[in-house]
Amino acid sequence: MALLQAERKKTQKKTKKVLIIAHNHPLFFPGGAEIFAYDLFKTMGETTHYQPFFLGAAAGINRQVHTGTPFQMLVDSPDEALFWGDAYDYFYNSQKILNFIYVDFKGFLEELNPDVIHFHHTMRIGLEAIQVARQTLRAVKIVYTIHEFILMCNRDGQMIRKHNNELCEYAAPDRCHQCFPEISPQQFKMREAFIKAHLDLVDLFISPSHFLANRFIDWGIPAEKMVVMENGRQISGPAPHRVMESGKSRNVFGFFGQINPYKGVILLLEAVIYLVKNDFTDLRVEIFGNVAEGFPDLKEKFFELIEEYQENVTYHGKYKQEEIGELIEGIDWVVVPSTWWENSPLVIQEVFMHKRPIICSNIGGMAEKVEDDFTGLHFRARSQVSLANTMKKACTEEGLWERLVGNIGPRLSLEESANQHVALYDKL
Repeated sequence: MALLQAERKKTQKKTKKVLIIAHNHPLFFPGGAEIFAYDLFKTMGETTHYQPFFLGAAAGINRQVHTGTPFQMLVDSPDEALFWGDAYDYFYNSQKILNFIYVDFKGFLEELNPDVIHFHHTMRIGLEAIQVARQTLRAVKIVYTIHEFILMCNRDGQMIRKHNNELCEYAAPDRCHQCFPEISPQQFKMREAFIKAHLDLVDLFISPSHFLANRFIDWGIPAEKMVVMENGRQISGPAPHRVMESGKSRNVFGFFGQINPYKGVILLLEAVIYLVKNDFTDLRVEIFGNVAEGFPDLKEKFFELIEEYQENVTYHGKYKQEEIGELIEGIDWVVVPSTWWENSPLVIQEVFMHKRPIICSNIGGMAEKVEDDFTGLHFRARSQVSLANTMKKACTEEGLWERLVGNIGPRLSLEESANQHVALYDKL
């Protein structure tokens, strides 16, 4: 019966159209926002009455640039396209080549004629796309999912103070000028005004966490336009837990994600060093992820520490999203040690789906998604000593792992997420 119902959903009549826009295509850059936007696009096409179209604003390094148009259709994918967005002003979040936006994108919208346009980002395509959409299709409804702070923060959306790397509580022109003294407060005020003028044209904002939603409401987004909605995931059965020998502890920790200055992998290695130097060596750390380019000092330090502490740490390189189920079989705990706020890390949903407790920083969306001492453990953000003590507790407290695992509930499926989105579209 369930299979029959699924087939009926797939073949139901499409009565509406939605254009889903992301700042890249997961084929080129498998970031969390890109993956969710694309998965939502695929699921909507299979299970809802909306006909979706996916537009990824890819960087020039990812594709062969064709003169005469910024668009390129993907082979064998009539409902997917790329937008070449290299001519982009990252300060104003603005598209420099206005002819692309005001002529080509306008024509693209007129031909597609969607009922809803859902932005998951405006990076590379530019905030002007919102204005053009409003001018071109008067009746269209515009939805914007906020995945991080880049509209608010000029430091790559990290909300971290540039001069001392402290966590930043709010954005304001004078405060931003302190991080970028070469940019005047007046310029930051102009930036804020430009961004907010375009966001005023949005009908509804979606945030995957209350934490992020509240930050943007405090910044000026109307609360009545904000909805908090979890990102759904493709549900699969949990990977089997590690078979334990009598008297052994749950002492294998995993890290999944990009290795960059913000994800905290160096902090994790420093926690291992602290434990080893304090004579606690009964643990393993398995690291999976791609080492980001552009951070040579981090890269050098990372591999030096991996080599020095190879008895306790193993680096496995980058992985594909669909491999997590297999890779996590040998993992007892997953550590999310990010040194910035984060919002709704995709890895948290993936790990909980596989019934593993999470050890995470006690800030931002991480602390919201992982309930301390219920589905995981918090440690004081940016403190290797606090992380080390938490890891030691995880290894040694009898019955803790079993209790936390028992509290991990079902995840939101992509089908449920697609239906929630469609309900919002229809309400608009």
